[in-house]
Amino acid sequence: MVRITLPFFSFCLSALSSTLAADAVTQVHLGFAASCPYGISVSFASSQAQPFSVKFGDNQVATSTATTYSDGNYKSPHLHTADLCKLTPRKTYPYSIGSFQASFVAPPAPGDSAAPTVLGIVGDMDFNDRSLRSFRTPVNGHKTQAILVAGDWTYANGKQDKWDKWFDLQVPTLSTLPTTGINGNHEVTVGGEKYKAYLRRVPGPISETNKAAFRTYYAINVGLVHAVFLDDYVGSQSGSVGSKGWLAERNQQLEWLQKDLAAVDRTKTPYVIVIKHNPFYNTFDDHQCVCGSTPFEISNVETCWAGKYKKASSEPHCGLQAKLEDVCSKFKVNVVFAGHCHAYERTHLVFKNKVDKTKGIVYVTTGAGGRGHGGRRVSSVPQWSAFAEGDIYGTSRIIATRTNMQVLWVAHDNMAKPLDAFTVLP
Repeated sequence: MVRITLPFFSFCLSALSSTLAADAVTQVHLGFAASCPYGISVSFASSQAQPFSVKFGDNQVATSTATTYSDGNYKSPHLHTADLCKLTPRKTYPYSIGSFQASFVAPPAPGDSAAPTVLGIVGDMDFNDRSLRSFRTPVNGHKTQAILVAGDWTYANGKQDKWDKWFDLQVPTLSTLPTTGINGNHEVTVGGEKYKAYLRRVPGPISETNKAAFRTYYAINVGLVHAVFLDDYVGSQSGSVGSKGWLAERNQQLEWLQKDLAAVDRTKTPYVIVIKHNPFYNTFDDHQCVCGSTPFEISNVETCWAGKYKKASSEPHCGLQAKLEDVCSKFKVNVVFAGHCHAYERTHLVFKNKVDKTKGIVYVTTGAGGRGHGGRRVSSVPQWSAFAEGDIYGTSRIIATRTNMQVLWVAHDNMAKPLDAFTVLP
């Protein structure tokens, strides 16, 4: 007979509890890998710094790397990321991290038109899961393949533990749907955030060099769509508005955008979209671009580009519009998505504050993600505004085929019938 003493039993139980605690992971979310093309990243939090093995597919294994950061009295958990590479497009991959298990479908490869490319887009979500949860519901029979966020994710505003709670809340969706996006002002200029949490927590195919320089802009190809992500706050960590460092970073993003759009193969990705946070065109009574005597009109491009405009610190997209609007028009960007305004709005084809069917672009504000409602509209609504809704929460969908790209806006409380829709031809 084997006699187990109480102290020995207590020791074993304690060791088992410690092992289980160390094995536990939280905040699991998928993104687009930085280390390999068309790979998927798995990010999660843990109390331990040691690398985790992420098992996926048919006996494949990826090893995580971890980072951590402090902000005042706050110290983050160890934030792990593992890149899952060499994936087969449209294949379902089960994966596990310790005892955590989930699965995802690898997004379609660039140019893949065997089935529609389906993307979800939203901004300004705040501390709720309504918007992201809605992407798990098919629209018009089509399942969302990836989520793109137009900034203002958590509204943590310097309260770093809110990032932890937010990612825990979103696990049911973000552990199954690859998600990427761009930062908004609440990830940069509010509450001392200054990209600190965003760059360590939000998945995105950004190199370590660009992270160190606060260059968060990038582009990805998913199926038939080339998606470009632009940072309205680029240069904000390099100097004050109008300074040489500030302007140099904005010029670098401009040059990068020109090269990226010039290199797009429209035979593979016939549709080009831009996702940013601040809308160039919106008719709600806040976040207007004022770079001269008339809103939306830029009389002196170089002066505006150099940062000499109203509301310089809070509305930096004014300066960007001075040159980026021309670039997007030149390379025939199909749709520019933004958030910032807590509402939905779609324009007609617009260029330089006028309806223009030749040079114009459709601008969509999709910031009705849950933070609050849009408020009043301006007293004199321009002719380029086609549809606006400021009192309903909802999200956008893209359904792209070789024939056309449908862009839908769906309310959270009625997903059976989109409240707005338009079609883009290749």
